[in-house]
Amino acid sequence: MTSFAAQDGRHLMKNLTFSSHYARAILWGLEQQGLDTDALLQQRGIDPQLVRQPKARVPTDQFIRLFRLCWKALDDEFMGRSTLPCRVGHFHLMSALVVHADNLEEVLRQSIRAYSLFSDDVRIELRHSGDEVELSLNHLRPELDPDNFLVEWLLLVWHRLVGWMIGRKIVLSHANFKHALPAHFDEYRFIFPCECHFERERNSLFFSKNYLSMPVCRSKEEVDEFVLSSPRDLLIWTDEDNSLSTRVRQLLEAQEESRLPNLEWVSEQLHMTSYTLCRKLKSEGSSYQKIKDNLRRDQAIVMLTRQNLSVSDISTKLGFAEPGAFSRAFKHWTGLSPLSYRKQDH
Repeated sequence: MTSFAAQDGRHLMKNLTFSSHYARAILWGLEQQGLDTDALLQQRGIDPQLVRQPKARVPTDQFIRLFRLCWKALDDEFMGRSTLPCRVGHFHLMSALVVHADNLEEVLRQSIRAYSLFSDDVRIELRHSGDEVELSLNHLRPELDPDNFLVEWLLLVWHRLVGWMIGRKIVLSHANFKHALPAHFDEYRFIFPCECHFERERNSLFFSKNYLSMPVCRSKEEVDEFVLSSPRDLLIWTDEDNSLSTRVRQLLEAQEESRLPNLEWVSEQLHMTSYTLCRKLKSEGSSYQKIKDNLRRDQAIVMLTRQNLSVSDISTKLGFAEPGAFSRAFKHWTGLSPLSYRKQDH
């Protein structure tokens, strides 16, 4: 996936747009300081009315200007969502430090140490669990982040930055969140393209430990350029996504039939045996079943929120034998029934 939010068409970056939910979340810190946000938006060519509309989509360039406006006005990379501001320049300093690390594990450990010096409010930890690594990030003053925007944003930043450092998209096996399933969950398929669980003990991203030994492949000059364009390269994947998980998903997305093809067919298209495909997906912390489930979940959410289809119609389109099976699967994926999810969205 290429974006922090939904896009029109299949991965067309020129049409990339962002939910107005995130635009309002960025403005929250400015409003807490009593600043005239409408005047600030107009000065930068952003329509305040567009930002206030619940279902509106904000174009990429305006969204990036909005981030930069908030950072500059508050001199705070945490956007007014921590006890003390994290002054602009901290992210650049951390990135310039960790680019000299030998591998991803060293990048993560040095970054965690740097962030512990930046703020007492945000705690980041790295845990090993079998074949997986858990990267957790918790806000110790959650009342300063009432909609969990800073938590979501920092998790995205860390996921994108450390993957960029090793020149690989890090495939997430799953993600846990302390908060309940949010009304803007349909955006998660771009922020956290994996199985997501809510109301858990920690906010965490899980991925294969195989990434930890991968070497850093960036230079200090590349880091300077990356930060100068920030947050563009954090919001949009500029590198080619070379993960096998994404190639499999793209193959499935291209199928017109309601029933997704089997593992053997996909293996054949990728010119490898089923065993090799399963082994390689496992090394990325993924599996064919996970990819299929996430795709069907994402397709179901789009149909429920943006198309006027009944649950029965959606069930048929997704290849379920009957609506009850679809409803059970959807509740397993999201914690809500299809009708409850649709009601929450309105």
